[in-house]
Amino acid sequence: MSAGRLGVYLDDVYHVSGPPEARRLSSDRSFLSFVTALGERFDELAVFGRTVHTDEVSDYVLPAETRLIPLPHYAVLSDVRQVVPTVLGTLRAMWRGLGEVDRIWAFGPHPFALALVLMALLRRKQVILGVRQNSVELYEARLSSRWSPAMLAVRFLDAAYRLLSVRLRTTVQGAVLARRFRGPRPGVLTMNESIIRERDVVPAPPERDYSGVIELLTVGRLEPEKHPRLLVDAIARLDAERPGRYRLTWVGRGPMEDEIHRYAAEAGVAGSIEFLSYVAFGEPLLSLYRRAHAFVHVSLSEGMPKVLIEALASGTPTVATDVGGVSAALDGGSAGLLVPPDDLDALVAAITRVADDAPLRRRLVAEGLRLVAGMTLEAQVAAVERFVRDPLPPASVGLGRGRGGLEGVVQDLGQRQADADQDPDRA
Repeated sequence: MSAGRLGVYLDDVYHVSGPPEARRLSSDRSFLSFVTALGERFDELAVFGRTVHTDEVSDYVLPAETRLIPLPHYAVLSDVRQVVPTVLGTLRAMWRGLGEVDRIWAFGPHPFALALVLMALLRRKQVILGVRQNSVELYEARLSSRWSPAMLAVRFLDAAYRLLSVRLRTTVQGAVLARRFRGPRPGVLTMNESIIRERDVVPAPPERDYSGVIELLTVGRLEPEKHPRLLVDAIARLDAERPGRYRLTWVGRGPMEDEIHRYAAEAGVAGSIEFLSYVAFGEPLLSLYRRAHAFVHVSLSEGMPKVLIEALASGTPTVATDVGGVSAALDGGSAGLLVPPDDLDALVAAITRVADDAPLRRRLVAEGLRLVAGMTLEAQVAAVERFVRDPLPPASVGLGRGRGGLEGVVQDLGQRQADADQDPDRA
C-alpha cells in the first residue's frame, strides 16, 4: 500500500543555496530533523515555507529528496505595503502546492496555516493539525496588553484551531496541550518532537565530580518568555552564597542577547557565565549536556521543550520551571526537580539540592533514562506515522455535503460551542 505524499507547513524560512543540479535546502529549525525523519516513511515529503535564495547554508540541511513548495518571503506582516501581495502570493503558492501532496500536516495556530487547512479541505485532502505551543500563553508573555489587536488575533486563531480539532486529527506537544484540545481522545495524539536518536541516549549515568566547581547548563533562546533575567539572578544569588562554586554555560541566541550580557555584567557575574550563542544539535551540543553537573530551564511558557529530552538522554540532573508540558515530561517531578515560574528562592534552592544531594541525583537520572526510552526520535516518528496514515475518521474531512463533509464539521462545531456555553471549562 502506497504511503502517499506528505506535505508539512511550519511557519519557517527555508534557505535555498547552490545551482539547481546541486541545490541545498536548509533551515534553522531543529524540528525539521524530526519532519524529514517522518518523511522517509512516505513516498515523498514536501515542505511549505517562506523561501530565501542565498549563498549561506543554515544550521540544518534537509535531505536532497525533500521537495520545497516555496512561499513568498516576508520578515513581518506589519508592513502595510507588503501585506496584500504577500498574502495573495502565499495563497496562490499554497493552492498550487496542494496539488503535489495527498495529505497535509499544518502547524499553527497561524493565519496561513488556517488558510492552508481550509484550502486543503476544499480540495478533499487529508488534513492533520499540528500544535507545538499554547499560543495564547506565549503571546501573553510577549505582548503588553492581553486585549490588543494582535492578542485578539492570536485568541481567534487559537479558538479556530481548537474548534477544527473536533473533526480533524490533531497532534499536540505534551499532556497540557492535549487537555486544551480535549484529549486524551482518539483524534488527538500527544507527541514529543524529539530529535534524540536511540544511539544518543547514554547507556549509563556519566561519572561526575560534585566536590569542586558545579557546571550548570541552559539551552534556549534569549527572549521574554524564556525569562533569561531569572537565570542571571540565580547565578548572582548562588555566587553570593558560595563564591566561585557555580558556573553557567548558556547556549542560545535571540532578541535579548545584548541585554542579558549587560545584565550579567551589572550583576557582577559575567565571569561566571559563558555565552556560546547558538550550537546546532549534534555531538558538540550533546557533549555539553554530558559534562554539565545540572541542566536548568526557567521558561515562563512552554509546550514540551526538546531540551528536556536532550538532558534526560544525557543522564544530566534537571531543574525546570513547572509550566506547560514540563511536569508531564519529567513525570511530575520524579525525573527532575520542578519549581514555580519566576520564583528565585525556589530555583536557587533546587539547584543547591542537586549539587549537594547525591542520592537525589541518582534517582533523578535513573528515572530520566527510563522515561527517555519512549521519547526517542524513532519511537515518536513511529507513533506519528501510525496516527497520520490512519485512514479512519476523523482524519479525512472534506468540504462536501454529508456527515463527513462541511455539514458534519458545522454540526460538530456548533455542538462544541453549545457544550462550551454550558461548561466554560470545556472550551
